Order: sequence, then structure tokens, then C-alpha cells
Amino acid sequence: MSLSKNQIAKLLQLIGTTKEDSMDCECCFDRLAEFAEAELEGRSLCEAMMAVRTHIESCPCCADEFKALLDGLRAIGNTDDC
Repeated sequence: MSLSKNQIAKLLQLIGTTKEDSMDCECCFDRLAEFAEAELEGRSLCEAMMAVRTHIESCPCCADEFKALLDGLRAIGNTDDC
């Protein structure tokens, strides 16, 4: 299997943005709800949560999960039933 030029460019971009303290997707998912709540409330994030932000910025899968979670939390917050 060979990679296309776009795939190689994306791979190199991801390698270039990888940091020594990067977390994997499972760890990111474990902290995603806490991160989303802090983001919506405008609270400052501790360094541990900054690792979640860094991961979300470099992982499209986790970024999609985060967006879906934020949208859901926004929808819950906008209901008059509560």
C-alpha cells in the first residue's frame, strides 16, 4: 500500500505537531466531558486539560467528538424544561 502526497503531508504535519506530553485518544475521551463543561462556562483550564485541547487540535476524530459533546451540552442548556 502506498500513500498519496496528501496522506504523506498530513502524516508529516501530525508528526511535526506531536509533543512529548501528548495523550492518546482514550485518555482524551476520558477527560472530554470535563473539558467541554469548562469551555462552555469560560473557566480557565489547568495544564492537564491543556493536553486535551492540544490533542483535540491535532486529532480530527476527537475534535468531532468534542464538537458533538459541546453541541449536546448547549442544547441541554437551552431547554426550558429544566
